[in-house]
Amino acid sequence: MKKDDKKDPIDEFMKLKNEIVRDKVNEVFRENPENYREALSEIGFEWFDDDYPDEIEEENNAIVQNDNQEALVAYFDGHLELSDTLLSMFMAEKDAAEPNYPLFRRYFRQGNANLKSLIYRGLEKNPTDIGFLCDLAFFHEFHPMLGELIACYTRACQLTDDSETFIELAEDFYLNTYPDGYDAYHALKEMYGLETTKGMIIDHMIQADGEMDEDIML
Repeated sequence: MKKDDKKDPIDEFMKLKNEIVRDKVNEVFRENPENYREALSEIGFEWFDDDYPDEIEEENNAIVQNDNQEALVAYFDGHLELSDTLLSMFMAEKDAAEPNYPLFRRYFRQGNANLKSLIYRGLEKNPTDIGFLCDLAFFHEFHPMLGELIACYTRACQLTDDSETFIELAEDFYLNTYPDGYDAYHALKEMYGLETTKGMIIDHMIQADGEMDEDIML
């Protein structure tokens, strides 16, 4: 394959951000200014209220539905030792067609130490696994540990050599830490500079984000 035939990951990211996200969001605000929340939900955005009594009730009423969940609950409650088998069960439950979200969310909300250890076991095996990084970010929402989250995302960005994976990791890194006042894009830009592929990717991501913010404000 010729070099010119390869897809430029930066161009692919720009296309994703500018043609899909920006256009859809702008269309929503133009056509549904009074009901934008519902319209954004229809294109994939999710809304979370700060007060979630319904979620807590749902979690309290959640019950085990299969053998995997029974073993994982036993582990979370301290009756089993951490193992790769439990890690495989956890991954299978996350990938299930209909995950038992309330059951597992209960342990995230509790800040369950065994759940955190399970997530870290997953990251030990694959530090660039976006699923486990997102699990850690979700854990952080209930029990803040910004330093740990930054360290894990930074390590993942350093370890990946695939540009598309780097783009996804960097974007998740930014979205999952920005609410806490950390600007992952600029931290990564400072780390890699503009003379490296990763640095150039981050610079384009910063520019794309700025352009999208400007368009939304118009």
